[in-house]
Amino acid sequence: MRTIHKFQLEINAEAQILELPENSRMLHVEYVMPRRAISVWYEVTADMTAERLPHKFRIFATGDGIPDHGEYVGSAIDQYLPESYHIYELKD
Repeated sequence: MRTIHKFQLEINAEAQILELPENSRMLHVEYVMPRRAISVWYEVTADMTAERLPHKFRIFATGDGIPDHGEYVGSAIDQYLPESYHIYELKD
């Protein structure tokens, strides 16, 4: 059985770690204006005892340089400011 969980990423230039079960699948990315953060929804196993693995993410603004080992996850747009945020998983 599977379920959907929401995680939050802070908007900054630092790498951020999310602990996700193996075979998790990203479903949606959204900018949350009141929190000035990005929410991501993942489909994950419902087995709460499943091993969680660290996944490293970074948010890039439009025009930022993106490292070759970055894998695109999704984008979010601030509806009130001319800002777009692009989420990449940094694969080692």
